[in-house]
Amino acid sequence: MTGYHRETHKYRLFAVGALGTFMATLDGSILNVALPTISRDLGCSVDVVAWVILAYTLTLISLMLVFGAWSGIKGYSFSYRFGYSLFIVGSATCALSGTIYMLIFGRVVQAIGTAMFAAVGPGMVTQVFPPEERGKGIGMMVMMVSAGFMVGPPLGGFMLDIWPWTSIFVINIPIGFAGLYMTYRYFQSVPPSSPGQELKLKGAVSVSLGLVSGTLALSLINDYAITDYRVWGLGLVSLAALSAFVWFESQKASAMIGLDIFKNRQFRTSIGAMLLMFIALSGILILIPFYLEQVRHFQPKQVGLYLIILPILMFILAPLSGRLSDRIGYRLLTSLGVGMLIAGLLLLTNLDVDTSNIQIITYLVVVGAGVGVFNTPNSSALMGSVREDQRAVTSSILATTRNIGMSIGVALSTALFAYFQINYAGGGTAGEIFTMSYKNVIYVSAAIAVGSLMLCLTRGGSPTTADK
Repeated sequence: MTGYHRETHKYRLFAVGALGTFMATLDGSILNVALPTISRDLGCSVDVVAWVILAYTLTLISLMLVFGAWSGIKGYSFSYRFGYSLFIVGSATCALSGTIYMLIFGRVVQAIGTAMFAAVGPGMVTQVFPPEERGKGIGMMVMMVSAGFMVGPPLGGFMLDIWPWTSIFVINIPIGFAGLYMTYRYFQSVPPSSPGQELKLKGAVSVSLGLVSGTLALSLINDYAITDYRVWGLGLVSLAALSAFVWFESQKASAMIGLDIFKNRQFRTSIGAMLLMFIALSGILILIPFYLEQVRHFQPKQVGLYLIILPILMFILAPLSGRLSDRIGYRLLTSLGVGMLIAGLLLLTNLDVDTSNIQIITYLVVVGAGVGVFNTPNSSALMGSVREDQRAVTSSILATTRNIGMSIGVALSTALFAYFQINYAGGGTAGEIFTMSYKNVIYVSAAIAVGSLMLCLTRGGSPTTADK
């Protein structure tokens, strides 16, 4: 990309990706508020309605690596045109849904579109912003993630008070058309990052099969024992597919990514820390709304106000930590962020049927601050650890890892929650059984976050290290 594009148009180009990121997170955060309502209206249990999220994330996981590599060849303009168009169609399908099956189908269509622009967002930002502003650019993108999460809960609560839950998907449609218009206007002159390369489908298909079957196996633990043939069968399929992926990636002729990228310690630790952090975080994101509605008996609009706490902290801290990481490096900030997340999770184990509102807010503030401090420096470290021609696919690896973490976290937390509820059945009121089960899930999440902290402490410390 020429200096003219980078310096004159970087904010216009950024706006296209930022709008898509905002739209995707807005849709997700509104949906979190609506899950109890959807569960009640469609007669679905918590583990069934979780498939509205799991179907979405499984689709993302299966496609983002493929789309990331494809975008490097075809260009970012292609990615955003394709992504916005399908997201509009998927949102319309969800808005018209009258059954859980139609809703899940609409979410799959949404996810196909989201996979395209979500896979390339960080790579696009890294390309249009100069190296010395990488943390700033990625911090601004994380701000848009946070903005979507901030607007979603109160907007969702407000809409659910007036209209049926299907209305929450309608607002995506005009935003999608705005993004599509901006893509056609601003992105035509942005060149592909790896033009002329061949798309290697063997590795793409094998890793997609491996990730989806493995995540699906985890989700089935909710309903079946580990010894059930469906669970271990999917586990074997996942193991075989991931082994095939490693073999394909070790061969130059069939490698989509290449295993050399994993020799970079900055890359490995950034990916690992992100994966574990999102596994630890996603459990509270899906269970907190149910705690607030079923145990504390809050209305949806009240739940939305509590859920907005995390993204507000992320919105404030993400750009600050990004700019600071451009100066002092990544290790201190990412370690501090995960440490705060662990502290927040441990505080959340104090939630009970009579926990004060101030305590709930305080605990969520600590969690949100930790995520806000961690996210941008870790993403900046990851994107700065690879060559320019690897950025599109690395961007998709980043997005895939985040969604793998979230899907594993949702599957693991709901399975554990269901297991503990069965064990505690008859041991108290419904609220007491809920909180006892929830606390055990949080302890597991905190232990997983400790693993993320260990990886943060062993990464390189300076921004220049990541650029090598």
